[in-house]
Amino acid sequence: MLEKPVTMQDIAKRSGVAAITVSRALRGEASVTAETRGLIEKAADELGYIYNHTARAFSKRGSKLIALVIPTISNSVFESTIDGLSEIFSAAGYAITIGSSGFSRTEEERIVKSLLGYGPEAIILVGFTHTPATVELLKRSKIPVVEMWNYGFDAIDMAVGFSNFQAAKSMTSYLIRKGYRKIGYAGGTQTDNDRTQQREAGYREAVMSAGLEVMENWVSSPPIELSSGAEIARRFASADDRPEALFIASDIIAAGFMLECARLALKIPNDVAIAGFDDAALAKAVEPPLTTVRVPQREIGLVTAQMIVDRLAGKTITDPVRDLGFEIIIRGTS
Repeated sequence: MLEKPVTMQDIAKRSGVAAITVSRALRGEASVTAETRGLIEKAADELGYIYNHTARAFSKRGSKLIALVIPTISNSVFESTIDGLSEIFSAAGYAITIGSSGFSRTEEERIVKSLLGYGPEAIILVGFTHTPATVELLKRSKIPVVEMWNYGFDAIDMAVGFSNFQAAKSMTSYLIRKGYRKIGYAGGTQTDNDRTQQREAGYREAVMSAGLEVMENWVSSPPIELSSGAEIARRFASADDRPEALFIASDIIAAGFMLECARLALKIPNDVAIAGFDDAALAKAVEPPLTTVRVPQREIGLVTAQMIVDRLAGKTITDPVRDLGFEIIIRGTS
């Protein structure tokens, strides 16, 4: 792995042209032929070069820009985290630029490469699932990096979150202690998503540790949408092998399930107990209110931002990996 950022001189050596030609090509000047430009761009890609669009403007004062890459802008739980980030960064004079990866680590790599070209002073990611190229780019960048919303993995630099595995295991264990023996599970899409992967793993660990069988026919990973919950409810209504309880590891999916159950005249928790995950605003809005895992959505943002501000101020971060914990919230659905 390279120990220092790739320079225009490195590209010049690889492509067999002068460094000034590399500079002109990367700035898009018409004086460089298409053939030469192609050689230079190929060499730049092979070396993992990041063109800094703002180097001249910010060389003396710093960009004051923080880059954030999140899986989606449509999930309200990330709104609380962004609110926490904004509170600290705004007070310290930093601005946030946001990219959405659509739960794709390949898209995340593209966004990270693009954002690094604008000279951010730090970058924040959600989770620990990245392409090897993303990890290498970030390590080479030498700027602070924080991975949020999970815990228990090797961090690129710093990390702030909670154990999705332990949170799911604790909620499933609670349902077992309540006397439920046939417990199903539904969580968000697991592609490039270590948080949902860990939640299902925690559910399975709790069930098997209690000597129970995992209801494989009732384990699913649908998209985090209200319609996903409604679909599960319709299947439940017509099923013979119904679970006694469902741990739905997203309050959004759980709310969709409950709304459809009301339409189908199914009673919660009499016909089926429900537990969610996140303690989103929906969890208190549905009837009955939803038993769920409360996670420190806003605190994750506050702590992440403060760590970055402190690091950029030259302070030593003595605890670079933070576990902020979780809480089981018991309400009327269980």
